Order: sequence, then C-alpha cells, then structure tokens
Amino acid sequence: MTLEDELSAVTFKIYLYLVRVGEPAGPRDVMHAVDLSSPAVAHRGLQKLVDLGLADKDAFGRYSVKEKIGFKGYVWLGKSLVPRFILYGVFFAGLLIPEVGVLYIRWIAQEPLEPYVLLTVITIFSASSFLVEGLRLRKKMKN
Repeated sequence: MTLEDELSAVTFKIYLYLVRVGEPAGPRDVMHAVDLSSPAVAHRGLQKLVDLGLADKDAFGRYSVKEKIGFKGYVWLGKSLVPRFILYGVFFAGLLIPEVGVLYIRWIAQEPLEPYVLLTVITIFSASSFLVEGLRLRKKMKN
C-alpha cells in the first residue's frame, strides 16, 4: 500500500495546508483553514500525518510538515501541488505560438499551408485536452 493510499481526502487537505502555511499550526487553525467540522477532526488528520512520518508535533501542540513528498500525477511548484497535465498543456500551448507564426509567414508568402494547419490543429487539441484534464484534477484536489 502506498503512502497516497494511506491519506484520506481530509488528511490530504490538511497536509497541503501545512505545506502552504510553512509554519506550525494547531488543530483549530487547521479546522478553520480546511473548513472542518471540529478541532477533533483536524486533530485526527494531524495525528495521522504524524503516524505516517509526514509531520511533527512540537511542545506547544502545533504541527508542521516534516518533508514534502511527491504524489503520483502531480508535481510541486514551490508550495503548490500542480497536476502534471497542466504542465503538459502549457508546454503544448507554448508550441502553438511558433506554429501560428509559421502559418502567418507562409500565408503572407502565399505558400501552401496544409501540412502546418494539420500540425497546428493537433497542437491545439493536445494543449486543450491536457489543460482541461489538469484543471479537472486540480478542482477535484481542492474539493
């Protein structure tokens, strides 16, 4: 069983909050930030992170992340966990800029556009597909 399988949705949200805040937080802080029903729910999630070795508890009862871990299909960008599909979508969107430039130059020079139009359509489809799936995963992660 992987570490990802051990984390419930609530514990995952608590973990992401602790990474984002970057400083020790108590159960009440976590409860308010993650929109939980009670400090006890926050405490259970925090204790689960300690049990998994992902967080530490200090003498004042506050918790902090011990280490950032990687999650399948996601990459850390600073303190944000971003679906890889978004990065792929941005890559293809970046490829689209020179492709449109080539199409424009060939159109001005009145040269055939057919092979470049197909390539541009494929790039548009790839960029939009990756971005849509990445945004869907990001929304799912926030819920």
